[in-house]
Amino acid sequence: MTVEELKKGEYETVEYKQDIPRDKEKYIKTAVAFANAAGGKLVFGVENNTWEVIGFSDDEVFPKYDAIANSIFDQCEPPVVPIMSIEEIEEKKIIVAEIRSGMAKPYYLKKAGMMDGTFIRVAGVTRKAEPYMIKELQLEGTNRSFDTEQVKGEVTADEADELCERMYRHALERCKSDEQRSEQKKVTISQLVSWRILISSGDKYYPTNAWKLLTGDTEELFPDAYIQMAAFKGSTRAVFLDRQEAAGPIDRQIEEAMSFVKKHINLGARIDGTYREDIYELPIDSIRKMISNAVCHRSYLSAGSIQVAVFDDRLEVTSPGRLSTELTIEQIVDGNSRLQNIAIGAAFLYMHIIEKWGTGIPRIFENAKAYGIGVPEIKDYGTSFRISIPRKPFETDEFGVVDPSWNEAKGGYAGEVKHHGSASDEAEDEAEHHSLTSNEAEDEAELNSLASKEAERLVVEYAGNISGKKREKAMVILGEMIDNPHITAQEIGERTGMSRATVQRTISEIKKAGIVSRQGSNNGGIWAIHTKGKEVSGH
Repeated sequence: MTVEELKKGEYETVEYKQDIPRDKEKYIKTAVAFANAAGGKLVFGVENNTWEVIGFSDDEVFPKYDAIANSIFDQCEPPVVPIMSIEEIEEKKIIVAEIRSGMAKPYYLKKAGMMDGTFIRVAGVTRKAEPYMIKELQLEGTNRSFDTEQVKGEVTADEADELCERMYRHALERCKSDEQRSEQKKVTISQLVSWRILISSGDKYYPTNAWKLLTGDTEELFPDAYIQMAAFKGSTRAVFLDRQEAAGPIDRQIEEAMSFVKKHINLGARIDGTYREDIYELPIDSIRKMISNAVCHRSYLSAGSIQVAVFDDRLEVTSPGRLSTELTIEQIVDGNSRLQNIAIGAAFLYMHIIEKWGTGIPRIFENAKAYGIGVPEIKDYGTSFRISIPRKPFETDEFGVVDPSWNEAKGGYAGEVKHHGSASDEAEDEAEHHSLTSNEAEDEAELNSLASKEAERLVVEYAGNISGKKREKAMVILGEMIDNPHITAQEIGERTGMSRATVQRTISEIKKAGIVSRQGSNNGGIWAIHTKGKEVSGH
């Protein structure tokens, strides 16, 4: 080591000790944490706070060298073999024990056992690992991914085909050109098996965690697998302006989160001949990457949901879980990547939700520079990971058009631009889209009224089984089910304005009350409406 390296102080991969402490566990815990992470160095003979080199005499340096090496090897399980060296700085001898990242994770204190003796490094501090972190280390140590683990249940060929079709439609929507769309191939059940979204045994298919997450069947196994979205007044979380939740299939959650963000950031325009170009104040492509990366790479073993927060001065995305033990923040900014969820990553790559693994973070930084909004910030809190991009004043003229001189001074915009036809064309399209004959409108109103009355009657009939606050929501949701027994939870949310999480919680209450049951799959089945002692099908 050099004097310059010493002056950097302690950080994620370096810890100083003036001498061998009486309680050897203090540095053994750090050795364990380094082995469970990207490795690190224990440096003996340097004062921790001042980084003054104390050093060891020639008589004591070798006995201490042996004692450190033996203690680390003997007290760690699996055994940790440090790379030992004696270095001389300012004519004083120090001892360096380098710990390499281990291949047999998790490592732990032998006498404490795995659950109490596993440690990790968080922001330069050694701390005890949470149970979910130990599970992640076990998976990492056996080169497995949590999302590929099999769960109970069986998947029919029809259900698998349904997911294949939905993934194909999503991929088509994300294609950037007609040529790309024409070349887009349909995904097959055999590909779902090869990606380990499904596990095949004979002529049967079994779900993995990835299947549950991609189909939105998360209530039992992943109650926190949803996105919380909020817009705040000012730069703190003190005052909410708006909040929403996105649940269901994880790829659809991304689209709901994007819609929320677009609603709460500024939108300007350029006029190019007869066409209008909408320009958001922030690079939309970067925001999509931030949210997509969070969904793809988050820990689904960790409690907590993804959070997308819009402040006056920034937009930030926080995902549960820690940064991969094999990576530093500097490395991911440079484009290094380790896929946390292999099966989900394969599905997202097919659907054009993510691109080449490792390209997302560098592009976020590049887009921020092109927009002139400042440098994105990345923070690893040990139990969560956050990336944020700054917001700044967005200047338009009185017609909402971006000031050309301001735009040129900032180097232009490199983000997503929405193209619109002429104003008259847009008006005609809008009118055509929303047109209904008076008879159609009357028929729809009558059907809605009948559905609402039947829903109210059913809720009253089962009132004792549904809590007061949820009765009104239950009536609305039941009305939608009666009106259209094939409706999905997402479609109910879109029609009623309720969040997916609210819809799912209320449906659970309605199911528990015995009013409805689901026949068939989540996406392809129907709602069976019940009264006391009999079943009623929708119209």
